Amino acid sequence: MAADKRSSEHLMRLIDELGDAAGHSDEESREALRDAGIDPDGFVRAVRDRVDPMLSAGRRPRAVWDVIRACAMGVAAASAAVFVGVFYTSSRASVEAERQLARAQLISPLLPALSSDDPDRRSAALVLARQIDPAFAAETATRLTAWDASRIAESRANHNAVYASRILAGLEKLELSRDPDDRKAAIWDDLLPVLLEARKNRDDFLDVAVEYQRVLPLLRVRNPDVFLDSYWGELWILNILLESRIAPVVEAARQQAPDPAVVEQIFQQHAPGLPERDRKAFGEAVSVYASTFKSLR
Repeated sequence: MAADKRSSEHLMRLIDELGDAAGHSDEESREALRDAGIDPDGFVRAVRDRVDPMLSAGRRPRAVWDVIRACAMGVAAASAAVFVGVFYTSSRASVEAERQLARAQLISPLLPALSSDDPDRRSAALVLARQIDPAFAAETATRLTAWDASRIAESRANHNAVYASRILAGLEKLELSRDPDDRKAAIWDDLLPVLLEARKNRDDFLDVAVEYQRVLPLLRVRNPDVFLDSYWGELWILNILLESRIAPVVEAARQQAPDPAVVEQIFQQHAPGLPERDRKAFGEAVSVYASTFKSLR
């Protein structure tokens, strides 16, 4: 009996502590339970039916039941609030997951076109992507623009690397060799072909023409000490650079450009001894040079 008494007293202390620690008022607890779909009175009766066997008949004052009721409803209300919160969060997560899945299902067929090398296909795919997910489309457009710029820059670097080696080869022949055949090879095999090839692409031509400021002082168009059949090749190089519309290149070319009368005199002096084909090529170069020089005045 003494043990039962001590157990009951211990249980009463626990109930008192729970009642003091209840985080909800009686009315707040009832409201929370109602929001969760629980009948407060029915819940209290169920708790009372469970606690009844644990207490003796003489230890059920009304105050004890008030504590039990408040504590039980407080704990239940907290549990209900947690349940509602978890359910709400889970529900939102489920809706978001479904939304992301639908978005992925709509976007995924567009990915091959968005990564295509064909700009028309990419543009059409971006139009559709903007209808599905504007934020994704905007970010993709930004990345594609950066990718295109990087690819163009890489392409230019690869082209210019090839050009640079040929320009350097031509410069070395002009600067270091006294062999007339090396000079002709520098003009006809290296420097003039590079300039003509680069002229097909404005970006490539811009890079190459700037490099040819190193070539200009080595040309012998104004006063060749020995006339070679590379002369009109040098004249074509000078003419192309004068027409380049690249201000520093045009200015550098002007400093090396003789008066057309000087070029015409050289033509009259050496053209009669040239084969017909070379004489025509020489005459054409002189005519174009005279026209270009006149337009720059």
